[in-house]
Amino acid sequence: MNRILLDQARELLQHLLQNPLVGIYLIQDGRFVYVNPCLAERFGYRQEEVCGKLGPADLIDGEPADYLKEGRQSLQGRHKDGRWVRMEFFRTATSFNGRPAAFGMAIDNSERHAAEQAVKEQLSFTSQLIEAIPNPLFYKDEAGRYLGCNKAFERFIGAPRETLLGKSVYDISPPDLAERYFSADQALFDKGGTQTYEASVEDAGGKRMDVMFYKATFRKAGKLGGLVGVIADITERKRSEAAVWHSANYDPLTDLPNRRLFLSLLQGALNAAPGGDAPLTVFFIDLDRFKEVNDTLGHERGDLLLIEAARRLELAVGQEGRVARLGGDEFTVIFSGRHTRPKLDELAARIIARMSEPFALGCDTAYVSASIGMTSCPDDARSLQQLLINADQAMYHAKALGRNRYCHFAPAMLEAVGERLQMGNDLRAAITAGQLQVHYQPVVELASGRIVGAEALVRWHHASRGWVSPARFIPVAEELGLINAIGERVFREAAGTALTLHRCAGLEAFQISVNVSPRQFVTPDALEGWLEHMRAIGLPGRCIAIEITEGLLLDERPEVARRLLEFRNADVEILLDDFGTGYSSMAYLKRFDIDSLKIDQSFVADMAGNGSDRAIVEAMIAMSRKLGLYVVAEGIETEAQRKVLCEAGCDFGQGYLFSAPVPRQRLLDMMRRPANGSER
Repeated sequence: MNRILLDQARELLQHLLQNPLVGIYLIQDGRFVYVNPCLAERFGYRQEEVCGKLGPADLIDGEPADYLKEGRQSLQGRHKDGRWVRMEFFRTATSFNGRPAAFGMAIDNSERHAAEQAVKEQLSFTSQLIEAIPNPLFYKDEAGRYLGCNKAFERFIGAPRETLLGKSVYDISPPDLAERYFSADQALFDKGGTQTYEASVEDAGGKRMDVMFYKATFRKAGKLGGLVGVIADITERKRSEAAVWHSANYDPLTDLPNRRLFLSLLQGALNAAPGGDAPLTVFFIDLDRFKEVNDTLGHERGDLLLIEAARRLELAVGQEGRVARLGGDEFTVIFSGRHTRPKLDELAARIIARMSEPFALGCDTAYVSASIGMTSCPDDARSLQQLLINADQAMYHAKALGRNRYCHFAPAMLEAVGERLQMGNDLRAAITAGQLQVHYQPVVELASGRIVGAEALVRWHHASRGWVSPARFIPVAEELGLINAIGERVFREAAGTALTLHRCAGLEAFQISVNVSPRQFVTPDALEGWLEHMRAIGLPGRCIAIEITEGLLLDERPEVARRLLEFRNADVEILLDDFGTGYSSMAYLKRFDIDSLKIDQSFVADMAGNGSDRAIVEAMIAMSRKLGLYVVAEGIETEAQRKVLCEAGCDFGQGYLFSAPVPRQRLLDMMRRPANGSER
């Protein structure tokens, strides 16, 4: 039995000695007494080159005293070709031939060592990479406890990572934020994948900042291992986005909501009720005579006025409404909720009172007023578009009533809009069909009663409406841009009539004046052909005069001055119409070389019985004399008015006392017969 066991042991030993994967060795007196072929080959030698000839110190990197110690040791072996081979040595102390020896096995673990080294290098690289990331980075386990972070996260929370490990967000964040972060983590664990959200936080130094959290789960050993998160500072991006949004939604001059934001606010206010028609009121506010201030004092002063007007509006409205600027001198206010009519009247009156106060604009002082139109939902309309239309029409109605007032919307205003639209369509057709007529109101020399000229006036006889007052259709023509075509028609007919009278004996100096709209002066090519036409038909410039309003003199555009100068150089006289109703100054009268002033009929009407009006008219005439201008008084209807004007030294007059506007042929007949008084 013992022999059988001995044979088996020998067989096992022989197997180990010949095993190609395990090296076997016996060391004594610093030499290899025996190595099996596997170990010799691992070092690049033959078995006979090692046994009895080489010692451990020749092949193995280690202390010689360690070779006889029992145990396990990972060492490098020097290959015959000079490279290093990583081996795992297992040794046990023994004796051989009665002396100490060491018996052991060696396993080549170069590949495993290389793999472990690669893992270590990868971990080192990953660690360096994480530390190099400038954004705070952290990772947690599946329970939400911190497993680690980088230095940026340490700086972010103001604590070293050692104090963070094993803690949760509840330990390092305020309760409200901690609850949000924890809920977000749980949602990510439930769904997996990635997660992104924004938050407003304070860093360790107390600086408020906007951040973006980027989180993703990771798996470990085939199951959920936790999450990794990165925090990005988006404060500057949010600030830029806010600046872009503000620029797109707020007026750059007044910093009020602009039209875009106003429409959004109004729609939002309407949507506050389930049916989309929440109770609210819209004020549409337009500054009266702002353009005149802008033109006289300059756009810089005009901008200052708008800034101050916006401030006054906000003060007047307070917390009760939301003010916006639509553009130019147009403002709006949204009042949410239902307001009584007296309350709305009080709000509107408060705004008007604020706007009526003087505006200090640097060294200048300006005065404007406000016209307000108001409409309510759901009483007047339920849609955004209709509310805007209603408020706009109510505002225009306030202006038509004399400005510096407010008006509530009424359905009749929309009827007026429809009528105005129809009038515009009819007027276009009338111009195309040649239905407009030119009548002439004579201008009389007051001292002699002699007719010396006439004013050309356009008249319209509508097929169904009859005679339409110019006061009704001229504003429509201005608004629709039809005034240029009408002005061209009136000028050519007036020039033809003036030429006919010029050729009559004794009427060479007869002059016909033509009203010219400010729009014609600033519309390209609107007046370009007038002088050429006069030269073509042989009409002297002195036979035509053009009547302009005071507002045109305030227009600083170069084309206005250029065209006025062209008319003056062609001997066409310039008459300033409706003098005293605007903002003209002596400087403008001298600058544009005006020939004549026409005193507005509003001063003439009560002149005989009103001492103030009479004094104003007398002052105008005296001023004109000093400036070398002649004066024409409009709207003379009584002999008493004529007498007062003659006593004051007025040169010329026109009005129903002398003649109503008459057709062309009637004027020609009047001028061809001897002068014998008036044509009434």
